[in-house]
Amino acid sequence: MTYEVRPGVPEDVEAREYVRVTTWKAAYRGIMPDDYLDALKVEPDAVARMEEALANALAEGLTPLLVGEIGGRIVGFVNLGRCRDEHIGGGEVFAIYVLPEAQSDGLGHALMTAAAERLRADGHQEIGLWVAADNTRARRFYERFGFVPSGRVQLLSAPLPPIEEVYYRLSLPEPVF
Repeated sequence: MTYEVRPGVPEDVEAREYVRVTTWKAAYRGIMPDDYLDALKVEPDAVARMEEALANALAEGLTPLLVGEIGGRIVGFVNLGRCRDEHIGGGEVFAIYVLPEAQSDGLGHALMTAAAERLRADGHQEIGLWVAADNTRARRFYERFGFVPSGRVQLLSAPLPPIEEVYYRLSLPEPVF
């Protein structure tokens, strides 16, 4: 399958949200309550806020969103930036999702590679991410990419159902030219 990875723009946010909602409904089935997942939908107000935040970030020279397209249709994305937890530091992958029908064809790997390259270019020597402890498919993906569990755990709660997350880390070597 042929795909393209490119920086996201505000006009991509609604498609990004569709990917997130659709993928959550598949990936978290059996991990989160069905009624919670079934109620998920793309929220126009949230899309508008994210469009504005992305426009502001782009104006500051940041690239917090990369999207993956197949045939001009966004089927995956990764959000990235400086780690939200100052005690951890480095860069962070906040979210990476690929529609179920586009998984296992290399797009997730391409998105993660592009995110790692972007974060390395921004000066980060390490990146991390949080993943649901029970999301074994995602954890296998991260481990195949080279991420290792850090030993950090957290419990997410409201507005989400309680869910345990584990923190993974990846050292970014200096580029070799």
